[in-house]
Amino acid sequence: MTLLVPTDFSKASKTAVLFAVNLARKLKADVKILHVVQANTSGETLMKWKKLEEEMMRMAQEDGDALLAEIHKSVRGKKPPVSFHIRQGYDFTIIVNHFAEEEDADLIVMGTTGASGLKRVLIGSNAAAMMNAASVPVLAVPAESKFSSISKMVYATDLKQTEEEIKTVAMFARLLGARVEVLHVVKDKSKDLPDTKKFSKTLQDIAKYKKIAFHLIKSDKVPNAVDNFVKKQKAQLLTTFTHKLDFFEKLFGKGITRKLAYHIRVPILTFNKSTLK
Repeated sequence: MTLLVPTDFSKASKTAVLFAVNLARKLKADVKILHVVQANTSGETLMKWKKLEEEMMRMAQEDGDALLAEIHKSVRGKKPPVSFHIRQGYDFTIIVNHFAEEEDADLIVMGTTGASGLKRVLIGSNAAAMMNAASVPVLAVPAESKFSSISKMVYATDLKQTEEEIKTVAMFARLLGARVEVLHVVKDKSKDLPDTKKFSKTLQDIAKYKKIAFHLIKSDKVPNAVDNFVKKQKAQLLTTFTHKLDFFEKLFGKGITRKLAYHIRVPILTFNKSTLK
């Protein structure tokens, strides 16, 4: 198993690297750290850019070596295989996806920072961009996160394809030995809701995994409801399935998963059903 961690050497991305290294020990995986040097190859600036690009590559390698040394110092005990890589290109998500395919990566782990006001609506982080484009699942790790053993995860669902998705969630939970708390948030006036005990048993049978429970919460504010539930359950991970956003959803911030990425303070594991291979 391979975990891919794109880094820009920021505090948030270093948090993600350390999180990934600790997670890799649990999953018996290796870690590939990737830095993307964004290249501009327009004709007029090509020669000047080449010199600048060479300097950027040199500095990136120095930063990468320093990061590997920091990992060696910070992570105690036996460490998983960790390597540092540099790629050049203009489009960050395309370069990361290509590298993920080359290295047969199973999971992309990225750092993310919160935003407020217009930034939440109009400015997408690299983590949000990868959620929208990645060909493998993406784990978004908040900048203040510290790795702890994942014994409980919340799976937030709209119930549209839960019986199919629970198999994937259970597969990941089984690797971690974690319990899955399945959460569906409905509007306050909703009726004809499923029986939580019966649906819990149904999901257990479908996934062939006993550590699953289904919960219903009535609320008109989905991110707040999910956030409060995660805190109440003391879960270490939130899981969601998402779809590719169209232009207007990106502009007005209607994607629930992207709102959660800014709102929730625990790592979020996302499966983009429109781009996963």
